[in-house]
Amino acid sequence: MGCANSKADGTTADIVKAAGKAEPVKVVPLQVAPEGPFKADLDRIYAVKVSNPNNLAIKNFDTDYFNSLATDEDRTALIQCVRSGIENVDSGMGCYAMQPSDYDRFKPFFSKVLSDYHKVGADAKHVNDWSLEGVEGLPDGGKLDLAALGLPPLSMRVRVGRNLKEFPLPGAMTKEDRINMETKMCAAFDVLKNMDEYGGGYNSLTPGHTNFIDDAGYDALVKEHIMFKDM
Repeated sequence: MGCANSKADGTTADIVKAAGKAEPVKVVPLQVAPEGPFKADLDRIYAVKVSNPNNLAIKNFDTDYFNSLATDEDRTALIQCVRSGIENVDSGMGCYAMQPSDYDRFKPFFSKVLSDYHKVGADAKHVNDWSLEGVEGLPDGGKLDLAALGLPPLSMRVRVGRNLKEFPLPGAMTKEDRINMETKMCAAFDVLKNMDEYGGGYNSLTPGHTNFIDDAGYDALVKEHIMFKDM
């Protein structure tokens, strides 16, 4: 095994003095992956475990589970799921399913990450409850009517991350997938725009699109808090 500030034998971490403290501090040794097709990624994962312990994907990446996967194809797919956490070491979550089936395919991994993120047991189940029964302060009739509550019309921005069944999840989408998905969704948006009760417009960041907006238009929408900043 190799470790930061290790002795020549590579098995014992050096003891160094903490600034302003008399007591020694032991440097956490880094695990080193064996030679093989996944060595480079595993070495980076082990380094992030030490440098960024709050990266949930990397924190919950278990080598024994990784090695237990049946094929290299499975191991490659799991690495792809945690690629964001490897490349963006300060990520809070750090992982994305590439396909809906990944949640079942890699359930031992995703269950641990989601349990850690939501601070619940690994066997917890989410139950939707939209009932307003018992909620205090509602107007007569029990409806969330802004006028009845004495509030002016409100505007809100909703960020959604939904996908169409015929396309992979975002992490596995190609540029062509994204353009084709936008084209398909725009057909639905055109229907909504032509309805009196909805209307509105659509802004595209795809060059050549009918509703493409340039950098100036994009920046203006960001300042109005309509468009999200480019991350």
